Amino acid sequence: MENCLKVVVLGGDTAGKTSLILVKTKHKFPYRRVHRLADPTIVRTRIDGKTYTFSVWDTKKIELCEQLHSPGPGHTTDVFMLCFAVDDRSAFQALTHKWLPQLKTRFPFVPVVLVACKVDLRSYPSVSTTNHVTYEEGNTVAEQHGSIYCETSALHAEGVTECFNLSVRYADLNLDKRDSPGALCSCIPSRSRSYLHVHMVRPPDIPPEFEILSSTFANDWLETLKDNKHCDVTCLLQGQEFDANQVILCSASGFFCRLFQTGKVFTSIPSPVASFTRDVVSRHSTIQIDGSISPEVFKLVLEFLYTGSVSELSTNDEKRDKAMDLINVARMFELIELKTICENVLNEREYLNPSLGSAVCDRTGERLKDLFLNCVDTSDVVFIVKGKRLYANKVVLSTRCDVMTRMFSGNFKESKSELTEIEIPNFTTESFLLFLEYLYSDHVNFENADVFEVLKIADMYCQTRLLTMCEYCVSRKAQSWTLRKRADLVFQVLLCVQPFNTVNLINWCLFELSKHTDKVRAHKDYGKLSEENRRAVEARGPLQGGRDKRPPHENHSHRKNCVIL
Repeated sequence: MENCLKVVVLGGDTAGKTSLILVKTKHKFPYRRVHRLADPTIVRTRIDGKTYTFSVWDTKKIELCEQLHSPGPGHTTDVFMLCFAVDDRSAFQALTHKWLPQLKTRFPFVPVVLVACKVDLRSYPSVSTTNHVTYEEGNTVAEQHGSIYCETSALHAEGVTECFNLSVRYADLNLDKRDSPGALCSCIPSRSRSYLHVHMVRPPDIPPEFEILSSTFANDWLETLKDNKHCDVTCLLQGQEFDANQVILCSASGFFCRLFQTGKVFTSIPSPVASFTRDVVSRHSTIQIDGSISPEVFKLVLEFLYTGSVSELSTNDEKRDKAMDLINVARMFELIELKTICENVLNEREYLNPSLGSAVCDRTGERLKDLFLNCVDTSDVVFIVKGKRLYANKVVLSTRCDVMTRMFSGNFKESKSELTEIEIPNFTTESFLLFLEYLYSDHVNFENADVFEVLKIADMYCQTRLLTMCEYCVSRKAQSWTLRKRADLVFQVLLCVQPFNTVNLINWCLFELSKHTDKVRAHKDYGKLSEENRRAVEARGPLQGGRDKRPPHENHSHRKNCVIL
């Protein structure tokens, strides 16, 4: 059973706790003053490979928390987040001398996370920071009271997700202590670990989540670089040969793009290319790299062009020298981002490089689509869809799609001809072109698209990430349907997608239909549902486990004297 935790956020009126909650739950900062959130917000997240569901509770200003002297609240809470603003030293001192000791005394088995808010105020040049609470002060106080400390800026969305993840992990690690008999409130009966959490938030009330897989764009092209798939470029350097692909060199580098278009090098600094030749018949190009560049450094340049990152750089002396050499070569090839990555390594700011690499991959994908998709001159594959010809490249298709990898590398006829023609039945030109755009750029625009048809193509070619994106898009569009028509429309969606590997969307449809079980059973097409889906609908019933119901063993009389925080 997945963990359902209760997170209570404490703090003064000006601590910024409501903004902190809104940035985490709504992903937007309230630029106007907002009142305390009256209702808890349910959040589902994945931390360290484990799915958590937790409710976030806002509170009134901390002076009203004399209710903490009641024995009840702390034992229905899994973690306290005690917030203060870094520019309010008096509030910090009140936390230090009053509220932290009281929380730890009254609720020794409920973990407390000390949260510094508005840390962006420290960097404003127009604001005096002499009275601001420092990181060292906050961390010292947290250690003294056996808590953990984190800093956040809701305005810049910095540290917010990390703070909540840390709190949830901290609460989960303390569950065993919470279940010990000595830790329970005297007015609450002894209860098991599962009862302690499930009564707070019931899973049937929370729609299934759509977990979209991380991009594999960089890893796919790294495998192509290692395997030399469909290479059409040979780089010669100090007696060594490096195989590459024109589509990636041109898409990732303006220098190489100009080189392949004109056959000439235009640069005001010493050229890294000594000569360039191209065989018109075979379309194979040979590039002689200047001998002043070492093979080890040029190998890293190729890795950056294919993946947007380099893997063999660190801060030890030997690798630092390689980073310095790579900066010089990056200038010669006009690779500004590679130069920045090396400088970050030298300045011990490697944490900035992953986001920079993602941006490079996004740009490479967009240029790959713009330069080579549907380009007659550079294509070696033609898809014939409804009589219209769509031009593509084997190297891109085989890199990004395992099904097409087997098609172009086995004994199929598609792997033997120089210009392969493939007939695509049953799909429209627009939908299949959208699928090709995803393979080239790793992104897709569903506006004015037939999402169901793209979903079928993604399922046919085993593109799990695109399939989940389609499922999520369908569920989002369904939110705009009126309540009166939603049950019937969701039922039709379930009928359409049940033959495909759409587990997420099927579970979401079943969740929606469980609210209208009687109407669904009376539907004229109810018999068309698969046996498995019919059993799932019938087993769920109308809102089983809803918030309006309580477990039969929960007696409200036991809680009548408790104050719920």
